[in-house]
Amino acid sequence: MHQVAPVMVTGASGFVGRAVVRALRMVGRGSGRPVVALGTRPADAPRDEYWEPVDLLDPAAVQDVLARHRPAALIHAAWARSRAGGLWNAPDNMDWRDASMALFEAFWQAGGKHVVGCGSCAEYAISDDPCREDATPIAPESLYGQAKAQLHGMAAARAGALGGTLAWARIFYLFGPHEAAARLVPSVIDSLLRGEPALTGSGLTRRDFALIGDVGHGIAALAETGAIGAYNVASGEAVRLRDLVERIGAIMERLDLVRIGALPDRPDEAPLIAADVGKIARDTGWHARTPLDEALRQTIEWRREHAVSRSDDRKRPAKL
Repeated sequence: MHQVAPVMVTGASGFVGRAVVRALRMVGRGSGRPVVALGTRPADAPRDEYWEPVDLLDPAAVQDVLARHRPAALIHAAWARSRAGGLWNAPDNMDWRDASMALFEAFWQAGGKHVVGCGSCAEYAISDDPCREDATPIAPESLYGQAKAQLHGMAAARAGALGGTLAWARIFYLFGPHEAAARLVPSVIDSLLRGEPALTGSGLTRRDFALIGDVGHGIAALAETGAIGAYNVASGEAVRLRDLVERIGAIMERLDLVRIGALPDRPDEAPLIAADVGKIARDTGWHARTPLDEALRQTIEWRREHAVSRSDDRKRPAKL
């Protein structure tokens, strides 16, 4: 079906998968390697790009799509859908752990070589320092983090036996175009666009935020270079949440509507969740290139153009 073995991306119409497909599209212009995107085809997809919806919980459907496309590389960005109450401790995280492992094994057994799995900073133990792949303990507290960590362990153990390789992308905090409206950055932007107060907690915790487009390129780099092992995919810079919100207010010239401390803080929040990104920079040359203020401006402009409101997206995405 393909003259050159393609890269297959699961969850391609989701927040992370969409950015990965876009990054691969740019790489593919030079390499000629096609992309097979598993998801709902967006209106702006090129006409010659392969898109199809596949139920990854159906083993027969997985076998069929692998047999038809014979991908050389697989980027797995799909996971369970979020719902009211969140995904953090939802039982179907374990269903997706098992289905994902079955997908990897089927891919390797069909002759595929390199898998890039999308993991999470939630796999790490709470740390006073930026998380480092070879130093920070893996001690997830949520069922989501446990499922991701267990999938990584299982896949790393099986890859060599099946003649494959594995890169594991531990993604930290994201924002940008197409993010669900209930998340922090879009909820603040949308409130200010409507001329309404943006209410937050104290915002004293620090988090590592990166623009989704940059992270898409980071994940694509793990596929294109054939990198093996676990990698943090993040900006490498932590920002206090209150400073992030105030920067949005300043850029939009609506600081008068920002209400820091109007909401209670979540209990047991880690003071710091940030990444050491030296390993991915050394092994692939990738780093997040968009400065925070520019990334916020791009996101604000996208949401302004698309007139996004909270009612547009009632379903929250999986936590990262």
